[in-house]
Amino acid sequence: MVGLAAVLRGFTGFGLALAAVPGLTLVLPPAEAVPCVLLLQIAAGAQLVPGTRNAIDWGALAPILIGAIAATPIGTVLLAGVPADAMRAAIGLVLLAAVVLLTRRPLVARRPSLAARGAIGIMSGVLNGSTAMAGPPVIAYFLAASASHAAGRASLLAYFFLISIASLVSALAAGLVTVRIVVFAAALLPFMAIGNAVGHRLFGRASPAAYRRIALATLSAMAVLAIARALLR
Repeated sequence: MVGLAAVLRGFTGFGLALAAVPGLTLVLPPAEAVPCVLLLQIAAGAQLVPGTRNAIDWGALAPILIGAIAATPIGTVLLAGVPADAMRAAIGLVLLAAVVLLTRRPLVARRPSLAARGAIGIMSGVLNGSTAMAGPPVIAYFLAASASHAAGRASLLAYFFLISIASLVSALAAGLVTVRIVVFAAALLPFMAIGNAVGHRLFGRASPAAYRRIALATLSAMAVLAIARALLR
């Protein structure tokens, strides 16, 4: 399952946690599965980000990343007062609406303002701290506003690599990363590396239209899973 999740992540630039966490929770409790995936995401980023760094849209990514890191503690505070399942359901519904809009209007006419990019980062950080779902606003942004599919994918690879490092620091501070988790992640590393490489190779052969279809399908799956998780608990 980790290998297949890594293929998805290597191709789209996101989706590792979406595909890997449900499988890992069959053999690990969620409190261990999530830090394990963080370690794998960092390793996956270290594998692909250096080779795609020249395509990263740093002008868009930097304010988003700063806003996300700054707002993650706000999400953690909200977690204590707002039911996480209600937030997941709301995220899923908004995400489905975003997919519909992205399908009908593929690209925005011009890059959103600096304030808008910062707001997207803050939204991502709040979601990261409250529901561990940092991706939806950022994925939707880069699918809509990137000059090319290569720039969008490279920026997403860099975003998840860097936000995973920040999240891992928090997990370490909370004592959630144990030797057992590190050993488990190390055992899964070869499967992740192979899947990552396969996904990267497939991306090189895909047309921009095919990339967009698969990315939007993955985004839709994220929305449906978020709603299902909220309703079926």
